[in-house]
Amino acid sequence: MTIIEGTRSGLLRRRDFRLLWIGESISSLGSSVTGVALPLVAVTVLDTPPFAVGVLAAAAWLPWLLIGLPAGVWVDRLPRRPVMLVADCVSMAAFLSVPIAAALGRLTIGQLIAVALVAGTAKVFFATAYRAYLPFLVDGPDLLEANAKLQGSEQVANLAGPGLAGLLAQLFSAVGSLVADAASFAVSAICLARIERREAHTPKPRRRLRAEIRDGILLVARDPLLRGNTLYGCAANLALTGYTSLTVLFLVDDVGIGAGETGLLIAATGLGGIVGAMVARPMAARFGSARAVLLR
Repeated sequence: MTIIEGTRSGLLRRRDFRLLWIGESISSLGSSVTGVALPLVAVTVLDTPPFAVGVLAAAAWLPWLLIGLPAGVWVDRLPRRPVMLVADCVSMAAFLSVPIAAALGRLTIGQLIAVALVAGTAKVFFATAYRAYLPFLVDGPDLLEANAKLQGSEQVANLAGPGLAGLLAQLFSAVGSLVADAASFAVSAICLARIERREAHTPKPRRRLRAEIRDGILLVARDPLLRGNTLYGCAANLALTGYTSLTVLFLVDDVGIGAGETGLLIAATGLGGIVGAMVARPMAARFGSARAVLLR
């Protein structure tokens, strides 16, 4: 099936891409809700100290450090869509365990950290498989449009998610808001399962894991653009993770505002991402993709 570039709504008229876009957009919204809801549970329900809140935030990103490189090799050996489906189901089960444990009076900070680790691990595999799956679903000339639409919806989710998390926490409780994230992964799994185009996966000759990881690192290290993007991403993620890990604790405990206001303040930081997604395609068309990345 050839994807033909059409109007501005173009790819959204294609059923398979539309299903991927809907599932990924709703899942991104749920994940954005969790980014605020999980620390809200730790602070408001368990009265967790700052160090433990920092550990909770770190747990969500630790899998990227520990298994990010081998996950790329493992995913490359497997069909991508089944990996994404399993990751969605694992994440859904992990987040559902929190309200169940809370209802039984057994919720602890240890469980929250375990949930963050499990969901973070599933996210590593999903994100890796998703990036490899998209070029299969969308032909080369339309990849820029596909990425722009997916990034745009992700940035909208990053903007709306914290505010929605605060609203849900205000209306139902911080624990109850995690049900929304579990439901988002269920929707993502259903959308993926309904995609009609079947992936023609040809297993590659297996090599030693260390050799494949080394080749990947050398590829990034030798390419100036990839090397620069990687170093920038490492520095930005280090700073942003440290900042966001204590934002909820600061706003709730030190400033003394409620869950709803906390969500709205955190949501305001996502406005820049939406603007960036809107101008990405015009900038790439005018200056070229590489120069557009540098100009950002």
